[in-house]
Amino acid sequence: MQTNLCRLCGQSSLSVVMTVPHAPRNIQRLFKFDDLHLDRAINLEVLGCGRCGFVQIEPLLEDAYYDNYLMTTTHSGQMQEYQARQARDFVQRFGLEKKLVKEIGCGDGSYLDHLRDAGALVSGIEPSTRFRELAVKRGFNVENGYVSAQRQLEDGPYDGFVTRQVLEHVPDIHGFLTGIRLNLKPGAVGLIEVPSLEKALSDRRFYDFFPDHVNYFALRTLRLALEINGFDIVDLQHGMFDEYNVALVKMAIYPSLDQVGATVNSLGGELREFISRYRIQGKKVAMWGAGGKGLSVMAAAGIQDLDLLVDGDSHKQGLFTPVSPLKVEAPSILANGEFAAVVITAMAYRSEIERILCDEYRFRGDIAVLGHHLEITQLRKPI
Repeated sequence: MQTNLCRLCGQSSLSVVMTVPHAPRNIQRLFKFDDLHLDRAINLEVLGCGRCGFVQIEPLLEDAYYDNYLMTTTHSGQMQEYQARQARDFVQRFGLEKKLVKEIGCGDGSYLDHLRDAGALVSGIEPSTRFRELAVKRGFNVENGYVSAQRQLEDGPYDGFVTRQVLEHVPDIHGFLTGIRLNLKPGAVGLIEVPSLEKALSDRRFYDFFPDHVNYFALRTLRLALEINGFDIVDLQHGMFDEYNVALVKMAIYPSLDQVGATVNSLGGELREFISRYRIQGKKVAMWGAGGKGLSVMAAAGIQDLDLLVDGDSHKQGLFTPVSPLKVEAPSILANGEFAAVVITAMAYRSEIERILCDEYRFRGDIAVLGHHLEITQLRKPI
């Protein structure tokens, strides 16, 4: 049943962009003579997403279809040469010699051979019983089944991974890529190869669309799928006479806000101490900047007794700040010589503010500028 949800962006923006009439229901399982009566043609609807441009078809094959899948290119000398070169370049480029590399959907193990020859320590995972048996006969450790967001693989985590001609078969793109990422070491790298949608479009190849392939990736949508799921693109290009799209990726490092969060207390404390030091001496302190940064730091630090808050934006002047209810004044008040220190919270305008303080207002006191710590300095003498 058609869901009308894009498999990549999740939006309800699919429409039928092409229909292939009288198409085979699958292209991998050929029939014995006695089974020909089971054959049925279908009208294959190809769907396009109006939001992200992804192209897909609805899954038509039963879940067990790939349990005995057997489609291989091992017989082709040209393909073996291409794969050997690709595997060697991948291992050498990322220094994967003697490192753990997992092939997701390893088939009969022929590509594992190339990775091993290039010096990597390899293993695989493969749902097809027939393929898995062939790979095991080559001497490889091959797990049974599929990668998912919940599955911990046996011999991980890995330094690298390869998945070739697999992602186009996978209905759950995000679960598949999340599952791969789950089993990688920090900084791990990968190689992903899929058939090229650009080639199908440029050559008007309706025959590149069939039920075995539920996803059709252009370079742009392949990049999107990988980046959404935590991979940075190292290289992205066409391969094998433009028949394939090939991505080299590195596991993305997600930003941590732990240290930023710690400054809520530390910077607030430094700011309160800075202001108190002058107030104890009977000196006045001003703050320049009633924008988002200034308001946030005043509120977090609990500052309500500041002597003066100024901002160059006339639209803010005369109004009061939230949480720390301070009236915003024009900066020209600082020219009266009553203030011993100024805290600058509008960091992008620091040099301009310092110039105005020094040259126009002839300010001679100290300044403090927000950062992960409070930076305290003195202005140069006014001219």
